[in-house]
Amino acid sequence: MKIATLILLVLMITLPTIPSLSGPPQRDSPAELEAARKQLQGAKYNLERAGSDWGGHRVAATKHIDEALWELGEAEKWAREHK
Repeated sequence: MKIATLILLVLMITLPTIPSLSGPPQRDSPAELEAARKQLQGAKYNLERAGSDWGGHRVAATKHIDEALWELGEAEKWAREHK
C-alpha cells in the first residue's frame, strides 16, 4: 500500500510538468485570411453577375479582386517558406 501511494504521489507531481502536447497544430494561414479569401471570392461572384459593364469599372474591380487573391496566395507561400 505504501509503494502504491508513493508511486501515485510521484505521478501526481511529475505528470503536470511533462507537456503532453505541444499545443494546437499550426495552420498554414490564419482564420482571418481564410475569411478574407472567401469574402473576396464572394465579391467577385457578385460582380460577375452584376449585369451591365458599368463603364468598365466592373471588369476593373474583378481584376483587382483577382490580384488580391493572388497576393493572398503569395503571402501564404511566403509564410510556409519562413516558418
